[in-house]
Amino acid sequence: MVRVERFFNVGHGIIGMGPASARLLKEKGIEYRLIELTGRAVTVEDVVRHAKDGVDPDEICKTIILKDRKGRMHAVFLRGRDRIDFRKLRGVIGKVSVAAPDEVKEVTGLKPGAVCPLTLDIPLYVDERVFDIEKVNFGSGDHLYGLELASSDLTKVMDFRVVDAAEV
Repeated sequence: MVRVERFFNVGHGIIGMGPASARLLKEKGIEYRLIELTGRAVTVEDVVRHAKDGVDPDEICKTIILKDRKGRMHAVFLRGRDRIDFRKLRGVIGKVSVAAPDEVKEVTGLKPGAVCPLTLDIPLYVDERVFDIEKVNFGSGDHLYGLELASSDLTKVMDFRVVDAAEV
């Protein structure tokens, strides 16, 4: 579960806000950009519309929580406009379906749209096409912030298996 931390450091003239996932990146020495959003963003279009400093829609990624037949949860991280190919995933993790919003909240502590792949405690599968993008933007654990970092840095901050999971 991601704990959102807000901090104020008036003594140094800095007032900042942001999710704990951004602190994790900072602790690991990963360069990132915290993307402030003016409203709750769930879709690629929402992120583009609400990003204060703008984002490239082709760099937006999403984390989808899936449930297998035994009730186990899994996550797939893929480009924002891509769709999961469930036939391809069947060979990797068996038959799965998209978790209901209440199941997403139970497993991640977050509503869909804010799920951060960096903080998940379930198996994570990253679609191979994510690495075709130089930078990726994704949920931070807070609906009012996103994170942007080099796709090559994903291996430094999370454990996952690269798979072919998207429809083509």
